[in-house]
Amino acid sequence: MNSASNNKIRQWWLVAVALSTLGVCVMSGASAATRGISLQPTKPTPTTTFNGITYRALIVGNNQYEDETRRWPPLNTAISDAKAVADLLKKHYGFSDITLLENATRRSILHALNDLTKRVNPKDSVLVYYAGHGYLDMETNKGYWIPVDAQGEDHTTYLRNSTIRDELSIIANRAKHTLLISDSCFSGTLLRNSPRGAPPPTGQDRYYQKVADKKSVQIIAAGGEEYVDDNYSNSGHSPFTYFLLNELLHNDRPVITASELSANVEKAVANNAPQVPESGVLQGAGDELGEFIFLKLDIAVEVDGIPEDRVNVTVQVKPANAADKKITVTPEKPVPPDVTPKKSIYIPLPTL
Repeated sequence: MNSASNNKIRQWWLVAVALSTLGVCVMSGASAATRGISLQPTKPTPTTTFNGITYRALIVGNNQYEDETRRWPPLNTAISDAKAVADLLKKHYGFSDITLLENATRRSILHALNDLTKRVNPKDSVLVYYAGHGYLDMETNKGYWIPVDAQGEDHTTYLRNSTIRDELSIIANRAKHTLLISDSCFSGTLLRNSPRGAPPPTGQDRYYQKVADKKSVQIIAAGGEEYVDDNYSNSGHSPFTYFLLNELLHNDRPVITASELSANVEKAVANNAPQVPESGVLQGAGDELGEFIFLKLDIAVEVDGIPEDRVNVTVQVKPANAADKKITVTPEKPVPPDVTPKKSIYIPLPTL
């Protein structure tokens, strides 16, 4: 086998060792048609905590608006967006506490935010996602989320941005990392732009550790003060959520920050749809230039030139407090000498 294949195996070996330090179970990521390494889970379900951190989410999707005046017509993809986001976070990123609201009223959204606040602990990472109508009053410059029970031009039936900020500030005061993702028209009115500089080169572990230790209160918005599309190329998703899901699903790194994620999504959406997503921080909520960290539980690794029935790697990860951790390689058939993984320099990922 050539040196390139050997290098790829060594790179995978580094990732597997690094993941073991986080107490992460690595799930199967290779399909039957993929030639490469098959990763077998050590438990039926992935772990959902990382050294004390719990990932929580409130996901809201509104399609069926009840407005008799037809000021707020039904949407086609907000619920499918919300379901897909919730499913992906649970399966691939270890979110263990997820509340999914479909066709939510103003009251139900506020109740869900209040209930979420009561469950949050100081080390938690909390994500709030909203898909539905949004509104900007051009005279007052006030922005709103539009719940399904909103009535015509009656602003008292809307959910004002200032109320959303207040609720998120309470959550942020209790959590370590807070991230709001808003997929609605004029969602950029929620944020205060706060550039964090260029993201680090992939694999800069000291950077990830540094931003993981600092508090963060971040926002990713589908657009600024503009309208956003409801269905992208008949995909069943808005363009923003389509590329958000695409980026998270095909991410092949164990660690990605919210800033790195938003930068990639912003470019993809701007290149393919008449809207430009924005990102920043929630003003006055205590952001310390930290980062919401996404930890992917399943990493698919492709190795060219090796029949998949020749190599089978089982990653066994003990709990984080175990005295010893190890990775066991169990080939179904004898592994040729030239594909036997070799010892590599240990490069730890951040302990969150």
